[in-house]
Amino acid sequence: MTEKQIRVGDKVTYVANHGALENGIVKSIQSDSYVFVVYHCGGDWENYQNYTAARTDIDSLVKGWRA
Repeated sequence: MTEKQIRVGDKVTYVANHGALENGIVKSIQSDSYVFVVYHCGGDWENYQNYTAARTDIDSLVKGWRA
């Protein structure tokens, strides 16, 4: 996935090396390689902007929620 394919507010799924999946929403874009994604917000997805985001390699993400 490239930066141009992903936008702030997009629902994404992180795919771990061991195959685990985790849903999140893109909070900000850092560079062509990394974005900040909110993964844990207690189900309060409408207010994801109010939660801490994790720096995530874009290549580990797929668009949409899979988990």
